[in-house]
Order: sequence, then structure tokens, then C-alpha cells
Amino acid sequence: MTGQPQDTPAPAADGDGPARGGEGTADIRTARSGATLVVTFDRPEVLNAFRDRTFAELGAALDEAEHDETVRAVVLTGHGRAFSAGVDLAETAARLSGTAEADMAAVVEGFQNVTRRLVDYPKTVISAVNGIAVGVGAELAIASDLRIAAAEAEFAFMEVRRGLYPTNGVLYFLPRLVGHGRAVDLLLAGERIGAAEALAAGLVSRVVPGDDLLPTATALAETIGSAAPVPVRLIKQHLRRTWELDLEGMLALETEGSLACLRSEDLAEGLHAFTERRGPAFRGR
Repeated sequence: MTGQPQDTPAPAADGDGPARGGEGTADIRTARSGATLVVTFDRPEVLNAFRDRTFAELGAALDEAEHDETVRAVVLTGHGRAFSAGVDLAETAARLSGTAEADMAAVVEGFQNVTRRLVDYPKTVISAVNGIAVGVGAELAIASDLRIAAAEAEFAFMEVRRGLYPTNGVLYFLPRLVGHGRAVDLLLAGERIGAAEALAAGLVSRVVPGDDLLPTATALAETIGSAAPVPVRLIKQHLRRTWELDLEGMLALETEGSLACLRSEDLAEGLHAFTERRGPAFRGR
């Protein structure tokens, strides 16, 4: 939930900032790359800080991609030197001023719904972290299925330095990615770590030069998107449960997943493609 780092200029109010931040300009841009939808956070003058409108536009982009059978994966990235430096604190402070506690809880719930959306999303989501990822930027990244970082990327969970509490499932995801002890260090110290350290900690799976970030992320998305959608979707769902179930519970999910794939039309297509020595044309059915 954290907003911009201390060395970041505060976001201007709507209408007071640069022209591209005005009401007629979208906070995000979307573009197709094969079967991948690339979603770019596009408020570079405020390090891609998220306001209510940004969350709404992200939700709309995810909805559109979910219902488009030709989209198999989504890549999230940022424009400029940040992935996202967090929420727009100016907007949030104005909204919370004099707000009742019950209404504040609804604001937090709104943030958390973004995490729920990514976790339950039926298609693969890859965060291509191009720069600073703080607060909601870091939170969106760790809620994604995969994270690739540019060499210049930085991560921080700085809530304790703002008098805030981590949101969007940070206390759930972070220990699972980097281990309990490293998560405690990152959350209580609130210090930035670079891409190399994030890779060593397990926070990201790959680090590439900045110019290679989006091509690498979209190539990975295309590779995953070329696989059969049914097992990809089920593997994503079942991996989320591996921390709550014992071995027998996971074996039961294996049976469930295997039967779903055996009943799918895509299994026959995959077998025919193999025998005919051609690429499969999976339909996700």
C-alpha cells in the first residue's frame, strides 16, 4: 500500500499535473504481442503511482483478457523508471481524511481485491519489473505467477517507514517466496534491494538487461501460452494450495487435475499433433 519513496515527487492532483495525467488520458496502456496482452502502467511523472482510476483500468484490462480466448497470458510492466512506486498517497490521504473506520476497512478491502483477482485469474500473469517496485508495485509483482526483473529494478516493502501496514497478501506471499527470515528482514527494515539480490532471494526468477526485459517476458508468456490451457490453469490453482495441504491432499488434487485433462478436447489435439509432427492448436477445452 505504500506510496512513493522519499526521493520521489508527490503526485499532482488531477488537472494540476502534466497533460498526460489528465482526465482524458488512460492510466494504463494495453497492447497485444501474439497471444499475450501487455499492460503498461503509464503515469511515469509520478512513478506510476496507482490511484482509484488506475485500479479500475487494470481490472477492466484483466476482464477483457479473461474473456478473450485468443489471449493466453498477461504481462504487467511500467513506463519510465518505475514499475510502480505504490498508491497515490495524495488521493488516499484526501479520501481517508475524516473517514470512519468501517469505510477505511472498505478501502483496504479494495486493495486486497486486486490480489484476489490475480490469484484467481485463469491465465498466466507475469510481472516484468522494469524499475522501482514499492508498495502496491511490489505487491502486484509478488501476487503474479512469475516475476522477471530488469537489472536496474529495485524492490522495497516500506510500510513501516510510513506508519502503514502491509496489504495485498504480502505477509502470505513473501515468506513463501524468500523464506521466513528474509521476509522478516525485508518487512521490518523496509530497505530497498536490487535485482541481483532479489534473484538470489527467490523474489524474481530471472534478471535481464533493461532492453531485454519486455522481449524476455513476452517470449516466456508466449511459451506458456502455447501450452494446453487446461493443465496450465489447474497447475496455477493447485500450486497455491501446496502450503495448506499435506501430501495426500496434493495427491488428490493430482487426480482431479489428471481427470480434467483426460476429459479435455485438448488432449486428443496434443496427441494428434505429436503423431502428425506439427504444433498443437489448443483451444482450452
